[in-house]
Amino acid sequence: MINRVGSISFTSGLTLPKLGGRKRGLKGWFLGTAVLFGVLVAGCSQGTYPLDIFYEQHYQQSYRSHEPPRLSGVADAVAFYPPTASTVTNTGAELFLVNCQMCHGVDAKGTGPVLNKLRDSYGYQTFVTPDLTTLPASAIEPFLRAASRPFGPDSVMPPFGKLLSGAERTAIAQYISTLPK
Repeated sequence: MINRVGSISFTSGLTLPKLGGRKRGLKGWFLGTAVLFGVLVAGCSQGTYPLDIFYEQHYQQSYRSHEPPRLSGVADAVAFYPPTASTVTNTGAELFLVNCQMCHGVDAKGTGPVLNKLRDSYGYQTFVTPDLTTLPASAIEPFLRAASRPFGPDSVMPPFGKLLSGAERTAIAQYISTLPK
């Protein structure tokens, strides 16, 4: 509430000068702003820690140079807790869905959304048929084994030779051979 002398009173007993009053002018405005800022800072603290306004400062390189060096772990240390379980079961079906279905489609007939986008938007033409159901498993594995793009540098098919193990490549090829033609 604003009382007669031109200041603002709160229920907590705090009285601030009226901002923008004619008698107080710029000096009163600065005083009021300083008091308001002090109230906000004091009221926004959490527990025993003050309000951290520039919280990203410790990410700056100039700030990090003042920190003590961090200790590295022991070279042969082993984690005490068990690692998280993998969400991939390494079955051929799941490996195909994770690695291949976005281009070849769920049915492996070349109907995937990424390949369709490349064809429709960019006019991409495939070098070989993307329908994998026409190929036997023995013909699919060499494409998956390649360490560089299997159809040359202009092909969009990524190399899976370094990403998948031999067992995973075989599982994918076997799964594809079980799909309906």
